[in-house]
Amino acid sequence: MPAFHQFQSKESLYSAASLQIAKSLSHALVRRDTATLLLSGGTTPAPVYSRLSETELDWSRIHVGLVDERWVDASHEASNALLVRTHLLKEKAAVAQFTPMKTEHSTAAEAADTVDESYAEFKSPDVVVLGMGNDGHCASWFPESSDLGDAMSLTTRHTVISISAVGSSVAGKYTDRMTITLPVVKAAKSVFLLITGAEKRRVLEQTSLQLPIHHALSASPQTEVFWAP
Repeated sequence: MPAFHQFQSKESLYSAASLQIAKSLSHALVRRDTATLLLSGGTTPAPVYSRLSETELDWSRIHVGLVDERWVDASHEASNALLVRTHLLKEKAAVAQFTPMKTEHSTAAEAADTVDESYAEFKSPDVVVLGMGNDGHCASWFPESSDLGDAMSLTTRHTVISISAVGSSVAGKYTDRMTITLPVVKAAKSVFLLITGAEKRRVLEQTSLQLPIHHALSASPQTEVFWAP
């Protein structure tokens, strides 16, 4: 089971999570010339990224990528790249190197090989930050997706694949997506799952359902869960 950290408030979670992520990155930079960081979108991680942007690290040596992305323009309000640029890539972290997922290709499927190649350096990331939906999805691994088996195969050689969220009750209208694969989470040195609210905790604790989040936690026992009401 992953380590579970409970906080009395969201503010406490944000501060603690940003501190732990920074520590993991700092340790990685001691071992190697660069560190790799993969980030999820969402309302819970955003304040964590803002705090992280003010942290004293050698950000020029940190390479940042995305856990997943909706196939929308980088300026679109639904873009995870926009969220990362807005909340993390500023202040001290402005010099970090960022690799988005979205390309000029019309669809995620058309861009899959290109993005997979550009994300080769993230195959064994130092830090992965995950969120979770009320349906138990993480990354863009939606329980209803027909591509889920490919995304969560531990034998896939791909770092990134395209995936369709058609049929998902929580994905909204942005169903064309790019996502990392389960082996990336398994290979990560540190994984942080950031969630809030009683409903998400209930879903997380229902391990018998074997939702995507449960597969992620099984593959990566080094995961630390940060939860607040």
